[in-house]
Amino acid sequence: MIKIQAFGGYSKIGKSMTAIDVDGEIILTDMGADIEKLVDFEDDKSIISVHDTPALIDNGVIPNDVKFFEENGKKVKAIVLTHGHLDHVWGVPFLAAKYKCPVIATPFTIKVLDNLMKNFRQKGINTVRLNTGTEYKLSESISVELVNITHSIPNSAMTVIHTKYGAIVYANDWKLDDTPTLGQKPNYARMQELGDKGVHTLILDSTNVDHDGYTFSESVVRTMLEDVIKKSLSNKTIFITTFSSHIARIKNIVEISRKSDRQVLIFGRSMAMYIGAAIEANIIEKSKLPEVITGRTKINDILRYVRGKPGKYVILCTGHQGEKGAFLDKLATGQYEYRLGSDDAVIFSSRVIPTTLNIANRSILQTALEKLNVNIADNVHVSGHGSKNDYKLMIKMLRPKHLIPSHGGMDKISVAIDVARDLGYELNKTSHILLDGQELSLE
Repeated sequence: MIKIQAFGGYSKIGKSMTAIDVDGEIILTDMGADIEKLVDFEDDKSIISVHDTPALIDNGVIPNDVKFFEENGKKVKAIVLTHGHLDHVWGVPFLAAKYKCPVIATPFTIKVLDNLMKNFRQKGINTVRLNTGTEYKLSESISVELVNITHSIPNSAMTVIHTKYGAIVYANDWKLDDTPTLGQKPNYARMQELGDKGVHTLILDSTNVDHDGYTFSESVVRTMLEDVIKKSLSNKTIFITTFSSHIARIKNIVEISRKSDRQVLIFGRSMAMYIGAAIEANIIEKSKLPEVITGRTKINDILRYVRGKPGKYVILCTGHQGEKGAFLDKLATGQYEYRLGSDDAVIFSSRVIPTTLNIANRSILQTALEKLNVNIADNVHVSGHGSKNDYKLMIKMLRPKHLIPSHGGMDKISVAIDVARDLGYELNKTSHILLDGQELSLE
């Protein structure tokens, strides 16, 4: 008997965590945070430590596993992480140690986790680095495999749990990028092979299933950035803001800027964390990127030198969601000595993550930039999530007996169920709606 319990990441995007029980042996997949609630919590708390775990649970920041641990904690064989985004890994330092089991992930994801554990002074977790394409035996009847997939962060993987019932595939998050600008394309051959051998259950990210067509490659964004940097904004000081974890995007921005005879500066603590992890995990060579600058005094000193030299610099920075306290928010609100104006441009190489807080913050930031006569280029970006046709292709390759849409909410999941129906799946028999707090039993 297979039982699947949803802790987070099904009723809404964020706080991902799933328990997969195979005949009494349990694997936990992902252990993330609700980023919007985390921001609220951080506003009220200057320093967060593992002692705040009960408060983090009570405030909905991390999954509530209290009852589950009491009843099933000793049955958990491993915690497996798909990638290093905070909505999938941030809860590990607070929840994982008590399970007394390995935390398994790819090398880059482990480096991100190491930084989180250092920040929160957590040492009681046994981490296992597992390269994609390899298996890790958990017991006589269960092993775990990580299969290479593309996403907007390096070293992303699909978790495959091999059981006597067939493979259980947990695919959060993914896109099908055949021309990635960093790393390898998805392992289509292995996915086809898994489908041929038999997939019992597929848990599949449905973030963009309501978007028609296919999701574009990261190589498309590289072309967009080349056009914007070389042509449209040739006489401006350019500030580019993107996801700190998007190492491929950061690499492309640096390379394009240098080819355009611009010096590149990178500001921000989260940039430092993710870039440092990428270098340590040998995802990218240290010489390929400039050193990340942090600290208000250092940044102010450099901005004084940059001021009055349009066309010479590209500054890569944090703040693409308009989040309070990030570099771009502070710059736009006059908290640095550099004053933005018509000689400056801001490129948002990102999309607004559609939460109430993000939408409001981004609107406030954009209004402030417009009042300063800053040139704005928005949505120079492609998603890290597969669209409707990608979703269909994944199902056709893996051909699961059971399909469970995840990583969305009812608006996304309902579309996923419709797509599954078109491919021959029947609701409550071979396709299933699973929401946070619910458990599903499958034979």
